[in-house]
Amino acid sequence: MFCREELVRRLGGWFPVRVAARYVAIGGYDRALALTTQVFVALVPMLIVVATAVPDRDRPATGDLLVDRLQLSGSAAADLQLLMQRPPGATEPVTLLSAALLVVSIIGFTRTLQRTYQAAWLLPAQGLRGFVHGLLGAGALVAEVVLVLLIGLLVDGFRGAALVAVAVNLVLSVLLWWPVQRLLLGGRVTWRQLLPGAVLAGTGQVVVVTLSGAYLQAAIETQAARYGLIGVAFVLVSWMVVLGLLLVLGAALGAEAAHDPHSPPVPAVGERVPECGTKPTPQGAGRRRSVDG
Repeated sequence: MFCREELVRRLGGWFPVRVAARYVAIGGYDRALALTTQVFVALVPMLIVVATAVPDRDRPATGDLLVDRLQLSGSAAADLQLLMQRPPGATEPVTLLSAALLVVSIIGFTRTLQRTYQAAWLLPAQGLRGFVHGLLGAGALVAEVVLVLLIGLLVDGFRGAALVAVAVNLVLSVLLWWPVQRLLLGGRVTWRQLLPGAVLAGTGQVVVVTLSGAYLQAAIETQAARYGLIGVAFVLVSWMVVLGLLLVLGAALGAEAAHDPHSPPVPAVGERVPECGTKPTPQGAGRRRSVDG
């Protein structure tokens, strides 16, 4: 019959248990909510900046594209079309404030993600150097979003466009998450160790985005008809929480996949795991024994 310590020791070597333990240890849910908050805060400023930056002749087409991509209808679609048709001027305070808030939100999101990876890999912060790496990682993430959108536009209309887009996005996501992790961790983890995490993050991102397409379309249409923009915001926040959980879980999975399961876990300060069937040794007892001896 196993005692509790022996059972914990045996189950602790199982990969899902190790991933769950690492996820809990880094406060995974709280970090996912922090990432979600940063993305949601950046959503409205991003729409205002896009509406202002798009030339007048392209605004109707851009509005139709956003409505189609977000599957909006009713008052939500009308409000977005109105924003695209009559955006604030480039020098108006609301536009300048939106641009500043968008930059701050992107940097905040990247820094939160950077701290998540550092916690998952048990690495300390790097100060100013880490901030620079975070800025480079933010640029890489923005480039990924732009490339994914461009690929969706390029393959749209071709036969089998959905499968082509999924395949290309999968390869692109993996290839981009690889250096992003390297940047966020300050080059302190080898490329080989980061590969499993890149594959997991890229694959999970494509799977969640692909599978959520049908759900988002139905949910946004239903909630927009009932509550307008508030209903759309609720659906988007729910979807962003899922993506935030995916990012944090991917960090824990990647770190644990590169971890040697036979190496001993890192104990807490002053903590000692007792042997099965034995009582814990009081702190300092061994030192007193050696001195007395």
